[in-house]
Amino acid sequence: SSGINAEWPLRPGNNRHAENTDKKRAVPEVEELYLDQLYEEVQEIEQLVQHKMQWRGAVQDLDYFDQQIRILERRNSLIEKLRRKQYELLSELKSTKDNLMSTDWKPDLTVDSTMNENSPGYLSALWKETSNLETRVNTCKSKILVETSFM
Repeated sequence: SSGINAEWPLRPGNNRHAENTDKKRAVPEVEELYLDQLYEEVQEIEQLVQHKMQWRGAVQDLDYFDQQIRILERRNSLIEKLRRKQYELLSELKSTKDNLMSTDWKPDLTVDSTMNENSPGYLSALWKETSNLETRVNTCKSKILVETSFM
């Protein structure tokens, strides 16, 4: 019976007081570790969200710049197209004036020499100037038709 009494406190469940104090000490330590881990995870998530927001802002900036580049490319394409058209019209005007045997053909092309290509009104002024030149060429062609028809 003395051997049983000696083993009795070592049996599981018989040392409840010691286990409870260990648990009471372990619970705050586990909670503290858990809270530290949770805090670190929350910080990582906040950093990821912040990083994502920065990237989103950068992507929006890139979209804006991409849009601006497309607008400038379109504008430059229109300018180049109008200049080509002016060159063709000038050649045509010279040949029609030569056919009319007229020496008073002075093109009034002043946009390129008086305006900066990057100014806001440049494209519309170039457009108007090209339109006026085209009207002048068509007028000369009509005059040639009239003169050659009644000769």
